[in-house]
Amino acid sequence: MKNYFFLFSALALMVLLSACETTSSRNNQFASSNQDIIELQNDVAVLKRKMTNSRNNTVRIMKHISSLQSQINYVNDANQQQNKTITALNQQLAKERTDRQVALNKVVETVANETTKAVNAIAKQSKPKPVKTSVAMPPGAYYEHKVESGQTLSAIARTYKVSVNDIKTANHLKSNIIRIGQVLLIPQK
Repeated sequence: MKNYFFLFSALALMVLLSACETTSSRNNQFASSNQDIIELQNDVAVLKRKMTNSRNNTVRIMKHISSLQSQINYVNDANQQQNKTITALNQQLAKERTDRQVALNKVVETVANETTKAVNAIAKQSKPKPVKTSVAMPPGAYYEHKVESGQTLSAIARTYKVSVNDIKTANHLKSNIIRIGQVLLIPQK
């Protein structure tokens, strides 16, 4: 029985050792699993920090984009207002140009009418006298006209209702140049 006891003790010792080995192995596995869990928790914490930073960056970027969009809208509104102002100024400028042209045309017309009236009045006041001269002239009667400042052959011809060539022929002129005080013979028609 001693042998049985010894055998039983040895068997119990083996079972106990085997159980210790299994426990030790499990403890090692448990410790390894705990280490893996700690590393995973650390990785999760790092990822959470990165996600938080990414969210914060995204929020900051979105605020900046919103600010830029507001600025773009402001600039667009300002451009539209300036375009409206430029259009209004162009229209006003065109109207003023037209108004000034109309006023200038009226002034020119008034000056032309007044000049014609003055020339006609001067022509009526200075009734030319028929002249008889010893210079060989074509036959017919003539008026005598003394050239005044600013007069031209064409203006004198219009006043007497004759052509410039008629005056040049009657006065033996080779050009249209006349002098102040010069006496011209104007053919009567």
